[in-house]
Amino acid sequence: MTAFAADGGQQNVPDAGRVTYRDRHETSLTLMVLGGAITVSVAQQLARPSLVTGGWAFGWLFGSITAPLLAIAFAVLWLMFWRRAASRGMRCPPGFAAAALIGLAANVPPLFLATFYAGPFIIFGVGLVVIGLKLRNHLLTWWALAVGGVGVFEGFFGITNRLPTAIWAGWEHLAIYLLLGAVTFLAGVIISVRERRADG
Repeated sequence: MTAFAADGGQQNVPDAGRVTYRDRHETSLTLMVLGGAITVSVAQQLARPSLVTGGWAFGWLFGSITAPLLAIAFAVLWLMFWRRAASRGMRCPPGFAAAALIGLAANVPPLFLATFYAGPFIIFGVGLVVIGLKLRNHLLTWWALAVGGVGVFEGFFGITNRLPTAIWAGWEHLAIYLLLGAVTFLAGVIISVRERRADG
């Protein structure tokens, strides 16, 4: 049995005595928060390469705040949906707490080595796929696999290493990250518009 709250929330009742809060906008909000975190982080690195010795070439290694920002983004999503659920006396949607813990673990030893080598999209991909699977949200799951997979591939310079040396300028690596973050954010905006039209 499923019921919808007046403000757009949804109640899933998988069995007697257990009520899990679901939000109509969980897909768009998740993509916008995560995409926004990536976009803001990478944009500031591209805009201010002098913050890091060696400029763009080493910005991804020493100056990136993308990994911790993604951990914070997952925590924000968890707290946001937990608060909405708690205000209705329901359980928080599954997956968000696990994703926040994954983000935290990936920023401390020894698991930070995975982020060091694969880049911040390992956090994005793993965290989002956990959310997607737990929510049975196919769009989030496939987005995690597609965008997260491309991001991890580029984390090993899989795309930039295939560019002709003559056009390699040092900023392409971050530019690819920026593109993935912006696309994720814009996808969230488009989905949000469709959700609100459906609500209306």
